[in-house]
Amino acid sequence: MSALDFGALRARFPIFSERTYFATQCLGPMPAEAYADLFEYARTLGLRSRSIPLWLERMAELIGLLEQLLGAEAGSVALRESATAAQAAIASAVTPRPERHRILFSALDFHSSRYLWSAQVRRGFSVEEVRPEDGVALRPEDVLRHLDERVALVALSLVSPRTGALLDVVPVVKAAHDAGALVVLDAYQAVGVVPVDVRRLGADVVVGGTHKWLGGGGTGLAFLYVRPSLAERLLPAYPGWIGHREMVGFAERYEPAPGGARFQQGTPALEPIYTARAGLRFVLEAGVERLRARNVALTTRMLARALDAGLSVKTPHEPERRGGMLCFDLEDGSSVVERMAALGIDIDTRPGAGVRVSPHPCNTEQECDRVIDELARLTRR
Repeated sequence: MSALDFGALRARFPIFSERTYFATQCLGPMPAEAYADLFEYARTLGLRSRSIPLWLERMAELIGLLEQLLGAEAGSVALRESATAAQAAIASAVTPRPERHRILFSALDFHSSRYLWSAQVRRGFSVEEVRPEDGVALRPEDVLRHLDERVALVALSLVSPRTGALLDVVPVVKAAHDAGALVVLDAYQAVGVVPVDVRRLGADVVVGGTHKWLGGGGTGLAFLYVRPSLAERLLPAYPGWIGHREMVGFAERYEPAPGGARFQQGTPALEPIYTARAGLRFVLEAGVERLRARNVALTTRMLARALDAGLSVKTPHEPERRGGMLCFDLEDGSSVVERMAALGIDIDTRPGAGVRVSPHPCNTEQECDRVIDELARLTRR
């Protein structure tokens, strides 16, 4: 694996010349090439009906790039408007049965996903929120002790948005499958900075989005991978014309498209489809393994400096147990974020997660040191 010149790559992201940007876990830096794609989208708007073939071509190209990134089979990835919508499409296609009616999900997951899975009690499921023993990082044994033959579905995050902890998911998937359960994996905080190979992970469904570590410009775009053999067994409860076997055939009755495409619904937002392409191309060109190695080096540097400064870090210290960000347990996180922003440093805070800081692979070591030093100074003050 050859080394990358991250100094040269840094020039492709305009925000790095304007800010000390460490909020990739919220909205990732956008490559300059995405602006050209945005202008191209604006041009297509003036074409009106003549733009439709161009839009369909761009949608197909983006799906192909996502399948390449995920190591997924052709036709197994679909586009949706959010990760929650992607999860809902799968949830609605699974029916509770007396002998299999339990859903397990993690207390460390994104709150929107937790709302969705909790609501399945109204459909006859019994739901259980799995909590990590240490309150920080879910371990396989935390999930396995709740598994039995009544579990229909296990929904977990590969990287927790609340602690940055990386789940060792392969043994969980194996145990769930041995128990006859499906696994829905939320990879939103992982994809682009942690290698995500859907066939190696073995999950039945993997969902994610483009505007974090993939550097997509606009919000309102997510994706889901569905294992092909499973997709053919599931019928969408709420289908749409984009998920029809003949999308532009305008048939009288719904016939599901093959593979994951059947879980697409109505016409997607085109702006994020256009602005997501450049970030995806960057990640594929750079290679997720090399981006991961760079991120681990930077977070390890920041972690050591933070501990020396007496800062409390919620994220697991071992590189193999964390994603791309560090979460700090600091008082008055909102005030800290505001004061850092006044210094030209962008980070964020979330309830239950503390202050979140994520070095993009194109951040410098000097920037990493400055972020920790300023956090320490503000905390002391």
